[in-house]
Amino acid sequence: MEEKREASKLCPTCGGGMVLEVASYPMGSVFLKERFHVDIYRCPNCDRVNLFAAKSKLITCSVCGSVHHADERCAICAINAAFDRKN
Repeated sequence: MEEKREASKLCPTCGGGMVLEVASYPMGSVFLKERFHVDIYRCPNCDRVNLFAAKSKLITCSVCGSVHHADERCAICAINAAFDRKN
């Protein structure tokens, strides 16, 4: 699990500082080649959650060209390998 860190994002509800809960979370189906990644922030004061476009830890697969988190395996290549398909 990633370490939570304070961020410069302010809560629009109470004005408190928000905490990064999850970095580079992929939105959408694993079957999509291009998924949108977000950083999830939570306010510890009022528990509001906000999504922001991910800014870091994203890489482009050199085999198929899809974008994914640097710490995860390319989903498109994993599916192709499971079904013995070539890109």
